[in-house]
Amino acid sequence: MTGKELFDIALDLCGLRKPDGTIPKDAEDLHQRALSLINLLLAENAEIDCRIRRIEHKTSNIVSLDDRLDCSDIIASSVLPYGLARLLILGEDDALASNFHNLYTDARNRATRFGKARAEAITEVYK
Repeated sequence: MTGKELFDIALDLCGLRKPDGTIPKDAEDLHQRALSLINLLLAENAEIDCRIRRIEHKTSNIVSLDDRLDCSDIIASSVLPYGLARLLILGEDDALASNFHNLYTDARNRATRFGKARAEAITEVYK
C-alpha cells in the first residue's frame, strides 16, 4: 500500500471525498499534513509491526505519498487507516475522532495477536 492509498482510505472513513474522488477545497490542507501524519503513525506502530514481522525494531518513513509503506499488511490495512482518520479529523469533529481512536486501539490490539505464526520443523531440505 502506498501513502496515497492510505490517505484515500482515511478520507473515505471521514467522509471527506467527493463522489468523483477529489478532495473538497476546504479540506485540501489535509493533503499537506498527510505525509507527516503517516510518518508519525509508522513510528507509533513500529514496535508492533516489527514483532509481527519478527525483525529488529526500527522505524520507517516515507518521503512522498507515492512511496510504499514499509510495514506488514495487517498494520497497513487495518490499523493505519483508523489512526490517520483520527489524526485528520482531530479538532474538527472530536466525537468522531474519539470513535476512530477506539477503532484504532482495537485494531492495534488485534494486530498484536495476528502475527503469531506456528513454527514447524523443516523436513526433507536435501534429497
